[in-house]
Amino acid sequence: MGFFKSPRKSSAGLLVGKKAFQRAIEKERFRADRSNHKYSLLILSLAIKSENDKRIVRASAAIRERIRAIDEIGWYEENQLGIILPFTAMEGADRLADEICAIITTHLKPAECLACELFAYDPEAVPEAEMPIWKKNLKP
Repeated sequence: MGFFKSPRKSSAGLLVGKKAFQRAIEKERFRADRSNHKYSLLILSLAIKSENDKRIVRASAAIRERIRAIDEIGWYEENQLGIILPFTAMEGADRLADEICAIITTHLKPAECLACELFAYDPEAVPEAEMPIWKKNLKP
């Protein structure tokens, strides 16, 4: 039937829209609470507001090549890219976030990457808490 034959590269450059991305965050929170696993969320604030900018398309394709197939990349807000990292605690997300920020800065001018913020959720730490449980600003 071809269910497993779709190459991973077919989704390169494809960014989920804001509403779909917000739903994906909500689903991951429910999944984390139900199965008691951690996840992280990386938010990249950009000075570019056009999702059709070819540099954003190239950067998102490069990011897609670096992240896992289960990770989700999309528009968190109008000028903010988000990456959901299921089953990823803050330590692993911190290392990956540095790599993602480096990828972004190779495709954009330094002044166009305004901030990289990392959020982590741990259902055991504070089950009733909202995001963020832990936050790190990677770039001023």
